[in-house]
Amino acid sequence: MVSTTVIEVGVNVPNASVMVIESAEKFGLSQLHQLRGRVGRGAEKSFCILLTGYKISNDARERLKIMVATNDGFKIAEKTWKYVVRGI
Repeated sequence: MVSTTVIEVGVNVPNASVMVIESAEKFGLSQLHQLRGRVGRGAEKSFCILLTGYKISNDARERLKIMVATNDGFKIAEKTWKYVVRGI
């Protein structure tokens, strides 16, 4: 399946086990978390691969590190809030 970010709203494909997100540095934490949640709904092990350009900003790098470090939506929301407070 190939999709735009519209997939983050209500699409349920339980057997989907791999997702590749191109230009992941262009998405916010909440969007990446929602997209990642579309895979791994079945019994199979799942993977979400985040592809980026060669040069990315420090802020984008930090967001991607957070995505790799946790699957906890509450922790991601907390980090998102810190970005909002900092004005990013």
